[in-house]
Amino acid sequence: MRRFLTAIYCIATLSAISCSSKEYEIKWDATSLRHICGGVYARIKSVGDDFALVYSAGPTAYIRWSSDECKNWSEPKEVARAEGYNYTNCELLALKSGRLLYMWNARPQTETLPYKIMAAISDDCGKSWSEQTLYIADTSFSNGCWEPVALELPNGEIQLYFANESPYRQSDEQEITMLRSFDGGDSWSEPETVAMRKGSRDGMPVPLYLPTSKEVVMAIEDNGLRGKFKPVIVRSADGWHDGCVGGDDPRREEALKEVWQLHDTIYAGAPYLISIGDKHTLLSVQSTEGRKGHDHRFANMQVYVGDNEARNFRNGTAPMPELDADGSALWNSLCAINSHRVIAIMSVSKAPAGKNGIWVVEGELTEVEKY
Repeated sequence: MRRFLTAIYCIATLSAISCSSKEYEIKWDATSLRHICGGVYARIKSVGDDFALVYSAGPTAYIRWSSDECKNWSEPKEVARAEGYNYTNCELLALKSGRLLYMWNARPQTETLPYKIMAAISDDCGKSWSEQTLYIADTSFSNGCWEPVALELPNGEIQLYFANESPYRQSDEQEITMLRSFDGGDSWSEPETVAMRKGSRDGMPVPLYLPTSKEVVMAIEDNGLRGKFKPVIVRSADGWHDGCVGGDDPRREEALKEVWQLHDTIYAGAPYLISIGDKHTLLSVQSTEGRKGHDHRFANMQVYVGDNEARNFRNGTAPMPELDADGSALWNSLCAINSHRVIAIMSVSKAPAGKNGIWVVEGELTEVEKY
């Protein structure tokens, strides 16, 4: 009898082992949660041995620096501002040449001025900047342009993306527009449409180059997929020379793995996409899953782990799980500190101690066992 029970136990154990698999998720270190400053729409980028924080506060675009892996930050330095405009949606690209490309959305304070995508170049590590206007949209809020972000390819081509309503002045549609530069950002091509679902709104692009597959992938929010905005990944194997990714194009994929896909009523917009190490990608969204309501003003940040092809995103975790029920963590971003550590950057309302603004928290890519 003992031998029989032992055999049954061994079979059950082997069965359990064979049904288990190694998975990964981000474990957030609550002791690292801290307020940086007032402001909104912040991004952290690696620049040589340092890190740069870009964000807007009021009408002005700023930059700060850290030389201790984002623990402490310099005083803010103004990059750009202009009469009649609010500058926001700040982003930064550090080029292989050492040049810095700072991008932002110029939002007019009245309907007498146009919406614009702008950039500034620095060849002295942010000490001085030269501004450019890259795209001019309509003067109406409903026909504006938004959220610029750029990517440098291995051949040196820079691709700059933004969400764009201006071509659709008789509808509520929105596309992802791209500009190319082959001279380090000194000059730019004519705009190209790279993603557009007819009758819907593609928005908030974040591109990533995948060295293994030599693809460009891009996370966007898509409200034509299922109900409210959901994250999707669009991809191109030849730098978008293969044309615009439409709504039914096989190059457009729902980002979340099937068992992690969200109900139609849940809002999950404003995605952000990065690589961490050589085997994983991370995708964040601002999500109303489990929140007080499904308006974006209640959304919290969620971070999912994907594979090195930017697919199968799963095992979502919240960097700030104790967020106030009436609060929000919006316009978030991610930055890899090294091959296994990441920092989440959030614009928080109803924050602890009334310190609204930019908060950060560190996390670790952790192997977990799933059955």
